[in-house]
Amino acid sequence: MSKKYKVYKSFISKEDCDLLNEWVLENKIKFSEGRMKGMRLTSRYSFDIEFPKKAYEIRDEIIKKLNFTNYSFPPYKDGMVSSFAAPGDTCYLHKDPVWETGTTTIHCNILLSDSEGGEPLIENDKLDLKKGDLWMYPVSEVKHGADLVKGEIPRTLWIFGFCFHPFNSPLN
Repeated sequence: MSKKYKVYKSFISKEDCDLLNEWVLENKIKFSEGRMKGMRLTSRYSFDIEFPKKAYEIRDEIIKKLNFTNYSFPPYKDGMVSSFAAPGDTCYLHKDPVWETGTTTIHCNILLSDSEGGEPLIENDKLDLKKGDLWMYPVSEVKHGADLVKGEIPRTLWIFGFCFHPFNSPLN
């Protein structure tokens, strides 16, 4: 992997962020604890959940705009995860599993809320992101986590997962 991450500012509109954010807030009751030594709730372990149509449209937009080819999706629901982190939550530095032998698991995350704190941490970097920004990184290769969520607004994310063979990685 030649780069640790890429950031795409204002990747989706405020309206799309608000739509997905509302979905997360309304459906978090169906999520489970994120297993990240915090209070995070995630849809990762929920397979009986119905994601909104807009999430699939945004995934298609990511694939098209970033010229993704020859990929597969990780084995969580349609390769997507939604995440809710309440104020006071954090996520310790960790690596995700390799979901398909011989590939790298890459996430394209989009920040959906105007939360304070909760900045993504990728190895030694703290990313300064705004609502609607997308960051792409190889979650199975680099340690990543999140700083403490502060204030009163929860941090919500939508995560689009992909498995790429190293020769075909969009981070090359």
